[in-house]
Amino acid sequence: MNQLIKITVAIPFIAIAFYHLYFFIKPSVTVINESDNAITEAIVRLPESRLNFGSIGRKQENTIYHSLSQNDGSYNYSFKIDGKTITGSCGYLTNNEFNKRFMITVSKRNRISCSQ
Repeated sequence: MNQLIKITVAIPFIAIAFYHLYFFIKPSVTVINESDNAITEAIVRLPESRLNFGSIGRKQENTIYHSLSQNDGSYNYSFKIDGKTITGSCGYLTNNEFNKRFMITVSKRNRISCSQ
């Protein structure tokens, strides 16, 4: 009976640990909107993926985790803000970058900056 209790406690603990480990290992892209306007559409293209962040309100952010398996290349972004489309590229990613956190920030004057 004592061993059954240990197993019953261990299984949820292991499941929760794997869940957190999954998000620790996976790389992510975060779009931070510090502008005074809402971003009505935010898309970031990776060599092997297309990340659609949807709309991001003023002073808000959104994060998407993506696949570890990527060809080498840049982060290409496209933001629709106040009826205008801002496109460009920044940063660089390679295959199997564990726990990489890439951030794209839209400033108050709709300028784009990137950081890791």
